[in-house]
Amino acid sequence: MRRAPRRLLPANAERLLAALLTFFILSVAFAAPARVVVEIDVAAERAVDARSARRLIALELADVALPRQNAGRPAELFVRVLGREGGSLRLELWERGEFHGARALNGAGENPQLFARRVALAAAELGRRLARKREAALQRDARLKLAREERERRRREGTQDGPVALRSELGFAFVPGRLWLGGSKVTSELTLRGALRLDIGAEGWAGHLRAVGGSALYGVSLGPAYRVSLSPSVDWDVAARASVLSLQVPASRSLDAIPGQQGSWTALVALSTRLELRLTRQVRAHLGLEGGGLLRAVSYVGRAGNEDLRGPWASAALGLVVTPP
Repeated sequence: MRRAPRRLLPANAERLLAALLTFFILSVAFAAPARVVVEIDVAAERAVDARSARRLIALELADVALPRQNAGRPAELFVRVLGREGGSLRLELWERGEFHGARALNGAGENPQLFARRVALAAAELGRRLARKREAALQRDARLKLAREERERRRREGTQDGPVALRSELGFAFVPGRLWLGGSKVTSELTLRGALRLDIGAEGWAGHLRAVGGSALYGVSLGPAYRVSLSPSVDWDVAARASVLSLQVPASRSLDAIPGQQGSWTALVALSTRLELRLTRQVRAHLGLEGGGLLRAVSYVGRAGNEDLRGPWASAALGLVVTPP
């Protein structure tokens, strides 16, 4: 059996090489000799042969392939040769009203035609400098475009996280030896910063209280949470919460040492961990475990006498996390 050829470079490196190759092909396709206009003022004509300077500047700049910023508009270079005192010149390069550098040349005592050659070489150097700057800008734009495309690809492939999500759960909970419950929770996940968020939830439970029978818990909760991406399709979530719970025991003869009372309250603090599996970009399925403890004990009268609802709390839940697009 023939083995598949091994990939020599990572996928991201291949994309970068492809983008750079495309850039070089396009830069060659869109690089062309610029249209050149030369202006020589009266003061400069005293030091340099104007006719030779115009011809030589045009010839030298014709060898400079200037990448186009706009594929539909060829470059138009404007060269100004300005005379200064003592036979010196100031050479300026412009393109469509934008200044691109200057050179100062001293031609005192030099043959005007030879000085024209030096002026043309200086103009060519300014043109090559502009071409290098333009190529660097195009390379930078190509890298930025590639980075944007990579971020967009990761965004499309990754699970959407925040700024708001809704988590619904079905589960069971118990206080060992005292209370067994089944119920559901609904939680709003509000992103604070990055992977840190605030969870605000509501819950309802129904079950069996030892020595009494049917009971129910209703409450609201608040706490911080943090989600870690293990892979593009699997996340690990940790959270803490504090809850205030209303306890209802219809068959109770006494709650909190008050005869005939059937309702009381307690509080809960808990830590939870969840493993979340991506189903779609906006939907995750999760399995979670929670452990904590009741902060307030509730006394009641059962069949065997006085009892207390207190101790550790444990629960497990299965549910969905939905993030609106």
